[in-house]
Amino acid sequence: MDSSDFLRFVTATLALCAVALVIATAVTPPDPFSLIVVALPLVVLSPVASYVLVYRGGLERLGSNA
Repeated sequence: MDSSDFLRFVTATLALCAVALVIATAVTPPDPFSLIVVALPLVVLSPVASYVLVYRGGLERLGSNA
């Protein structure tokens, strides 16, 4: 495992967690329980999505389409 890949993985995970929290905040009523119910699955799936993006070539595929 290359250290630059690991850094990209951590960065992607943190960015996806932030996006998940923003999405959960936008789609739920202003109540903490609803926010947790929506945000928790998104935050749990963030490392999986980051793995696919970083280690399975997802970022390169996204970059080549632009």
